[in-house]
Amino acid sequence: MARALLVVGGILNLAFAAFHIGLFRGIQASTSLSPSAKGLIYALNGAGTLFIVFFVVVSLFFRNDLLNTRLGKLTLGLVAVLYLSRAAEEFFLFKFTPAIFGPCAVVGGLYVAILLMAIRSTSRTIGTEAVG
Repeated sequence: MARALLVVGGILNLAFAAFHIGLFRGIQASTSLSPSAKGLIYALNGAGTLFIVFFVVVSLFFRNDLLNTRLGKLTLGLVAVLYLSRAAEEFFLFKFTPAIFGPCAVVGGLYVAILLMAIRSTSRTIGTEAVG
């Protein structure tokens, strides 16, 4: 089940990456930003896009590593925190937009569920090894 959810997560992250790539055009078209602010937003959007592309790659092609290694579980946790914090930011930093809050909350929750499955699977394996 966790492996299938990672494929879903990878596809959702691919959609987010496409959205962020499209944001470059919107940033370019903005006339209300100073050149330094525009540069900062370009840099942050570019870095965020790279993180999201990383989430796509690991979710689709490194599922075993994500589910069975400590580094993988850390990565799952960080993906969840990134999306859940972005959802929370809608309340505190921006004018609330359901179209941003909803997908971020769903993807964050998805990765929390995957992380919990991976942790449970590891604890079951450890418990089985102790008995066996």
